[in-house]
Amino acid sequence: MGGLFGKPKVQQAPTPVEIKAPVVQQEVVDRQAQDLMRRRQGSAATVTGASGMGSTAGSVAAKTLLGQ
Repeated sequence: MGGLFGKPKVQQAPTPVEIKAPVVQQEVVDRQAQDLMRRRQGSAATVTGASGMGSTAGSVAAKTLLGQ
């Protein structure tokens, strides 16, 4: 019965861990931004590419979307 009425053991708080800020490499960020812009230009080129190049070829959906 000594366990029921005894003092509870107090646990020590863990020591705080310093979290270092992540290192950002500007080259990687610039490359990802350029890739994103290239993909945006690529997707826009697929919609407007056939009409922009003077070709009569193109999908019906693109012509309907652009009102041609």
